[in-house]
Amino acid sequence: MNPQREFMSETFHVLAQPITALRARVEMGLSREANDAGVRQIFQECLNLIDRLMEDLAVFREIASLDEEPPLACCDGRALLASCVEELAPVAEDYGVTLHLSAQASEMLCSGPMLQRAIFVLLDAMIASAASGGGISISLSQHEDGVRLELCPGAPPGHRQELCRKLIQFAGGGGIQFDSCRTSITFQGSKYRQGAGDTVPH
Repeated sequence: MNPQREFMSETFHVLAQPITALRARVEMGLSREANDAGVRQIFQECLNLIDRLMEDLAVFREIASLDEEPPLACCDGRALLASCVEELAPVAEDYGVTLHLSAQASEMLCSGPMLQRAIFVLLDAMIASAASGGGISISLSQHEDGVRLELCPGAPPGHRQELCRKLIQFAGGGGIQFDSCRTSITFQGSKYRQGAGDTVPH
């Protein structure tokens, strides 16, 4: 099967699940006796399902719109992560979760905008599933095999984890590992040499 067609088939399959659940909740609400507290609870669950559907659809649309993988460039990994953490810090605070960033100065080959999108989606899912008073650590460090990005604890399982995997792959990340303790991603490092007045990657 064509990869693009396979992805679209997977997309519609995933989207069908919250829609089916939403319909079941609405039908339940219509069939129950008029109980204000019960009705509010049912429709609050419907609202949560709609929010989930809209978030997933936005990410699917972004991935499906890519005709080819974006070009990779030398990026300042520490600056990219700091920007993501700064943007999501107010969200984490609302959930009672603390974000801890420890990043070495690291030049790496990636698609900066796609990596930021992937980290945003990943952290958003981790924050939503974290216990109040907990913390999430994000680290970036140099290793023999490249530049390694790690987030602890692990990302929650589910469809958004798979979406994150696709975004990370488009961003140039490899060696992607998800487990209950951590998420680990490796990027190719970018080294430089000076020549003829220019600094170029090699």
